[in-house]
Amino acid sequence: MIPKTIHCIWFGGNEFPALEKKCIESWKKNLPEYEIIYWNESNYNNTDPSYIKALKNKKWAYCSDVARLDLLYKYGGIYLDTDMEVTKSLSRFLDNECFLGKESERYINAAIIGAEKNNDFIAACLDAVLESMRSDFIPIPKIMNEVYKKNSFKINVYERDFFYPYNPFAYPVKNLMFSDITPNTHAIHHWNYSWKPSIPERIFNKVKRTLFKKTSKA
Repeated sequence: MIPKTIHCIWFGGNEFPALEKKCIESWKKNLPEYEIIYWNESNYNNTDPSYIKALKNKKWAYCSDVARLDLLYKYGGIYLDTDMEVTKSLSRFLDNECFLGKESERYINAAIIGAEKNNDFIAACLDAVLESMRSDFIPIPKIMNEVYKKNSFKINVYERDFFYPYNPFAYPVKNLMFSDITPNTHAIHHWNYSWKPSIPERIFNKVKRTLFKKTSKA
């Protein structure tokens, strides 16, 4: 059974923006019996060289990707992105060994992840994230989708309306509509994309991928 623990990760030392503050308040309101643990670079430690390099270079998105999976594997619980608004209790999902939600018909997302301690799927995703960090930044949802497709793990993937009732990057309407909310909706991801690399970083990563492919073929 998944423990009633919420893992909140916020690297960089900045104050929570207004949206994130309201989302965290929704956790407290709708999950009063849950323990919320706040993690940052001062109380989370990882000795993997890729993580240490990311931490040194202040690549907070990399650090968060590693931390969420590592913490879920070690302790179990529910990880929530700070822009995830909780609208109902999440206790109905605690009987799962691991659960996630679809952001579209084809893809799962990583803004909410629930898992028991020592879960095999979480371990496989953590290994894949650390491996990707040695060469490139690949967003964690993409990595988790690949791990999910290639292996047979006992996880429950909930339909889009449970946690991602709208997606401004995949559908014509870019805003949340009242009609998007269904009786199944337990949380709403607000797509703040705080993990997204800057434009120079994205250009650098693209060039690095191209050079890596050419070198591999040589």
